Amino acid sequence: MERICNYAQIKRSNNVVRLFSAKVSPNLKLPTPSAHCDLIGPPDPISNIRPIIVARSENESKLEKIYREAREDTQTWNQHFWTKHNIRFIKERKQFQENLKKEGKTSITADDMSVFYKEFLDKNWHTHFNYNIAWYRRNIKLLFLEFGVRISKLKFR
Repeated sequence: MERICNYAQIKRSNNVVRLFSAKVSPNLKLPTPSAHCDLIGPPDPISNIRPIIVARSENESKLEKIYREAREDTQTWNQHFWTKHNIRFIKERKQFQENLKKEGKTSITADDMSVFYKEFLDKNWHTHFNYNIAWYRRNIKLLFLEFGVRISKLKFR
């Protein structure tokens, strides 16, 4: 059984275990099954998204499984989008800075970089727009699934 040994501290708040670390683990895994809380890891160095291990209950219903898998799918989709986006951003920013140095700039100011940021945002406007639409759709779906799970739990009490 693999243990999470590179985390300095584990804190509990609001049924969520937050994992803090100086060293980021790309494959965050549970040391033991945890039915009562999600695990949230340190931010990914590229996407800046915190990995989440969604808790599984022992008596997981079909609706709860669909909800959990939808949450996991959304997490993976979000991680993938921001990893690709941030890699592209860093690459283009570095290229922009190199071009400024080739033009004879000895120091790059915030005003110089604001030109890049504006161009990057303008160029990726459609990508961000489509991401936001998809993000809202996924979150609305998750809200309805969670609502269904909570209603089903009230019925069976």
